[in-house]
Amino acid sequence: MKKEWNVTDGMGNNHVIGLNVSGFGGMKVVVDQDTYKAKSSNWFIRVLDYQISLPGAECNLVVVGNKIRLAVNGTYVDDGQPYEPVANTPGWVWALVAISAIGGWFFAGLIGLCLGLAMSALYIKFALDKKTGAVIGLFVAFLVVLAALFGVALAVQL
Repeated sequence: MKKEWNVTDGMGNNHVIGLNVSGFGGMKVVVDQDTYKAKSSNWFIRVLDYQISLPGAECNLVVVGNKIRLAVNGTYVDDGQPYEPVANTPGWVWALVAISAIGGWFFAGLIGLCLGLAMSALYIKFALDKKTGAVIGLFVAFLVVLAALFGVALAVQL
């Protein structure tokens, strides 16, 4: 997966900022053909907040799951929303991410793990948007679906 943006700095110079994501989660940030390795800050889901300093422009490349966004001078380029650092994600959300990934794997196997990781990306997204109720609601919905998958797995084995 590859994504690129054209950014004009405060001096009027154009820059190309891009992100290359390999199949196994490796990420490379490209700034004007200079490549920098980047590493996810979370073990379960791809999370990156990479700061790029240009003359007169502060850029942040933000990756949560499969969603890749660029913020320039505190505003996301794609929708104009204010930039919120990924580091501002509350600790309890990271606990829900771990519970969803590990619990999904133990109670429903690969399907549960994939569902847990997909839900984890939504937990982080909603937490950054300050929608706490949505995070809790999604987690409860995940637990209900996980219980149903576990019940089906038990019924099939009997």
